[in-house]
Parts: sequence; C-alpha cells; structure tokens
Amino acid sequence: MTDDSISLTTNRRLSRLVLNRPSRGNAFTIGMMREFLDAVERAASESDILILSSNGEDFCLGRDRQDHPSGVTAAQGFELVTQLNISLEAFPGIVLAQVQGRAFGFGIGLIMRSDIAIAAETARFALDEVKLGIPPMFIMAELLNHISEKSAFDLVLSSQEITAREACDIGLVTRWAPDAALADTVNGLAAELAQRDPRVLSACKQYMRALRSVPHRERTAYALAAQTQFAAESHASAPKRASS
Repeated sequence: MTDDSISLTTNRRLSRLVLNRPSRGNAFTIGMMREFLDAVERAASESDILILSSNGEDFCLGRDRQDHPSGVTAAQGFELVTQLNISLEAFPGIVLAQVQGRAFGFGIGLIMRSDIAIAAETARFALDEVKLGIPPMFIMAELLNHISEKSAFDLVLSSQEITAREACDIGLVTRWAPDAALADTVNGLAAELAQRDPRVLSACKQYMRALRSVPHRERTAYALAAQTQFAAESHASAPKRASS
C-alpha cells in the first residue's frame, strides 16, 4: 500500500508503516487517519511486528488544524481518532515507534499506544493542545498508563517541550539513541524480536496490558492462572510424536 501520506511495506513477519507528509510535519488529516487505519489492519493480517516511523525532520506534529473536509463533523473526526487509537492497541503483535524530531499532541498519542518507543537523542515532545485552547481528552485517557498523575498534569497544562532523555526518564518513551544510530537501533530490535516465538510475544503483550486492571494483591494468583493456561495451550498445539 502506497499513497501520498502513508506507506506500508511487509517482509515476512515485519511490516513498516511510514508517515509520509513531511512538508506538514506529518500532521494527520482526516484522510490520513483513514489510510492509517487501513494500513494497520493490513499489517495485522500479514505480520506480527510493526515499525511505525516517518519521513522528514519530524515524527508527527499532531492533527492538522487546517484540515476541515466538507461533510465531516467534529464528532466523526473524534470517532476516527478513537478508531485509530483502538487499532494500534489491538494490534496482536509488537508495535515499535521510531521517533525523530518533534512529536507533539496526537504524535505522542501514537507513541504511547506503541509497545516500545525509541527516540533520537535530539527528539522533542510536547502536548500543545491546552496552549491551542483544546483539552486533550484522548491523550489524557492514555497518559496515566505511562507516567505519574503529577507529571501528566504538568505536561498537559504547561505545554512545555521536553527532551528525549526527559521523556525516557518519566516513562513516555522506552529509550533514546544517538540520532545517527536511531534506525539501526530500531531495525536491530525488530530483527531480534523476529527471532522470538510470536505466540510468546503476543502472550507477554496481552498479559502486561491485562495487569493494569488486576489489583496488586491478586497478581500472583493471576500470574499462576495465566502461565498455566499458556502452558496448556502450547502443549495442545505442539506436534504429536508418532508412536514407535
């Protein structure tokens, strides 16, 4: 799949989805959201590792505030945002975000809904919606899964830019890499994950997500049940040896 704003390529277990609107900082239009949804759906059917990256100087400057297509209501636009967020969260495999330049607003939303995010050392992050007169409800709905409430509220209300190291320190991104090594770092991790059993990768992802809603005192019992279930399912799906 290739068009003006999104490209998707797949090679065996690995897909790469590229935001390709560098002249606008890869800011999302309504049409781009629809293309993104189609690309994620296709990637989910063809691969279990998805790299999310972008062309140009910036990863994503959020939503394009100048995009007002006729016939699309504000509610329909919000519904598209919801669908896009759900599509990334529901991707059954592992999503890796490769982040360079600026990641603002909706761009941070994409990063948070990736499983692992690796940023260039010079990358910058900001939630600029409040400064623009918009309460970032979709961002805040996910933000507390990554950073503390006080850090989240500071980022939201101040609209301050933070560095890749600061984003790493508060848990917004997984790690940072020197700019020149960013692509190699992401590609190397993707290649390493491709050597793993995809069932194990998926089980780890689903279990980690489920733990968010399990009270701490119940997690040991939950772990026992989940580990036992995975072992039973693995045994049931293992090839049977022929009788001698």
